[in-house]
Amino acid sequence: MKTKQIMNNAKGLFFLILFLLVNTGYSLQDSVVAIVNDKVILQSDLDERMKEVNLQNLSRIEFVKIKNRILDQLIEESLLDQASSRMGIRISDIDLQNRLKLIARNQGLTVLQLKDAVERQNVSYVKYLDNLRRNIQRQELFRTQFTNRAYVSDEEIESYLKNNKLPQVDGKIRLEEYVIVDKTNKLNLSQATIVLDGIKSTEIEDKEKKYPAYDIKKTILEDVQVYKLPDIYQSNLQLLDKDKYSRVFKTGKGFTLLRVLESNILVDEFKVSHILMKTNPMEGPDEIKKRFYKIKNSVQNGESFSKYAEELSEDNASAIEGGTLGWITKELVVENFRKVMINMEVGEVSEPFSTRFGWHILYLEDKRIKNISDNIKRNQAISILKDRKVAIAKKEWLAKLKDQAYIEYVR
Repeated sequence: MKTKQIMNNAKGLFFLILFLLVNTGYSLQDSVVAIVNDKVILQSDLDERMKEVNLQNLSRIEFVKIKNRILDQLIEESLLDQASSRMGIRISDIDLQNRLKLIARNQGLTVLQLKDAVERQNVSYVKYLDNLRRNIQRQELFRTQFTNRAYVSDEEIESYLKNNKLPQVDGKIRLEEYVIVDKTNKLNLSQATIVLDGIKSTEIEDKEKKYPAYDIKKTILEDVQVYKLPDIYQSNLQLLDKDKYSRVFKTGKGFTLLRVLESNILVDEFKVSHILMKTNPMEGPDEIKKRFYKIKNSVQNGESFSKYAEELSEDNASAIEGGTLGWITKELVVENFRKVMINMEVGEVSEPFSTRFGWHILYLEDKRIKNISDNIKRNQAISILKDRKVAIAKKEWLAKLKDQAYIEYVR
């Protein structure tokens, strides 16, 4: 008990000395308004922040409320800055310059023009940079401590999508619509598929000559919003073949085939497998390429690509699956990998090529077009749910941070 009292007295003496030292340094022009652990908040800090608020026509009570709220914000920021320092979060000059370039570009300015704009507001550019660095540091603190750790389950996502109406995705599409009106009423889906699949390789007029019993109509649907299409159309536009055709389906009009001519919500997906090899003291690039060419020749002669991937690939994660990466988009792979993949034909084995990971060959099993409207909505739901969880976690953590801190208001 006596030891605790001595510690408290020592702590009190430390802050008294700190208070006197700070006040001595700023006695003629500044004063301390709050002590936060071993840091202080000055009256000038509070005054500067108050300038950002319109204080005209406020009652004294309203003025005091705003002043106290801003002081609390400064205390929270001080606690966050201290937490960032404890966790070793530092923002380098390069990171700061990159953020400056981004801010300037978003405002249509150069960095020098941004500097001039800041100084025209009677703000010290040095102070502006210091505040920007601190803001980036706090963002990084929140990202590492909360955003990256926030987990949203599939059940939560599905529940949110079911019970909440998200804004419609601004998906525009231009379509070719082929419809068979069955005059005999004897046509089934398999027969209709044969007829409409033929349109992909020949002109519709030729089909009309070949199948005179069927009335085939072609319509262009210009600049249609996807969500306004019938549900059955939206459903059949989720996955398209490599030539952007849907499968054949039946509607009230008849048997229908759709082809997408233009769209801002369709992405190419590639079902691709790869083999990765890395150079070593015993095997350089030339030796690896020779091995890859042997594999390529064997696969072209009927051997299994997946067998070679299982035996030889140094990408352990995909090797156990026969080298497959599943369905992926070009955005998910590095530049050289992307260039090779998007220029391959289905069933083709690529030439050997290198990336920063090593040397590769690819086998393109299939290619398709995918409508990403549902993905966009799902990502919107994930973002909303994550933001909620992060906000709650931040609030609880900040309250705990305050409880554990020494905070003194100096009046």
